[in-house]
Amino acid sequence: MTGSEAASSSSTCTCGHCFEGWLSPRMRERLEYSAELRYGLAKSLLDTQDGVPADITRTLPIDYARIDVAFYYLPPALRAQIGETDGPGDALYRGYIVVLEAAKDLATAESQQDDATARSFPSVSDLTARLSSLRSADSSPGSGPPLEGDARAHLAAYLDAGGSAEHALDCIVDRAREELSPLGRLYDAEKRYIDAVLDGGGDADGAPRVECANDLDFALVRCKLGLGEETRGADVPLDEGWDPVSDEDEDGE
Repeated sequence: MTGSEAASSSSTCTCGHCFEGWLSPRMRERLEYSAELRYGLAKSLLDTQDGVPADITRTLPIDYARIDVAFYYLPPALRAQIGETDGPGDALYRGYIVVLEAAKDLATAESQQDDATARSFPSVSDLTARLSSLRSADSSPGSGPPLEGDARAHLAAYLDAGGSAEHALDCIVDRAREELSPLGRLYDAEKRYIDAVLDGGGDADGAPRVECANDLDFALVRCKLGLGEETRGADVPLDEGWDPVSDEDEDGE
């Protein structure tokens, strides 16, 4: 049996458009949108932080990290370092955002392929290789632009502290499930517009996009992308309406 025959025999696709028989167009768009949301929120928090005058604060306030849901997909030891008043926390969090941006860029690059071609999504190994390239300032053809300014040092700090590609991808996949699919705890009437967007995309020939057995199979996606069966972010406080304590609230206690 050839490799293509083996892939076909193990396919769970029912729409005829899945990448290698497991990644449906609708699932892929959920994942790509999740990657864009995660990076966009984290970057906006940094932009806010960087706009605060230096005489008010010179380090990343803990609340800025804690209101970013991606923070809770990091290992406890790494979260503890980010929460320290003095230390490498600012660089670690910025390095994590470099990883989220790299994941988004890889996903976007895949989406720019011919619409008639079933598209993949970056795996743990794909993103790990990209991070290695970015850290070494490799700007060879196809590797994307090198990091600028302090971003390379931030990425190195994140990786050296135990951060990895897996943490970012775990966050992206789990948030796609929780926020952008009917299986999620945060999926409600206000967020169902995502299904209208997915249905409105259509296939390459203009035909309405058909549903697939793989559209909501996040367990299969986790396996194929090299993630563990269980997410690291199962106990995200923000999912329960948690609100970070402000400095003023702490001072008043």
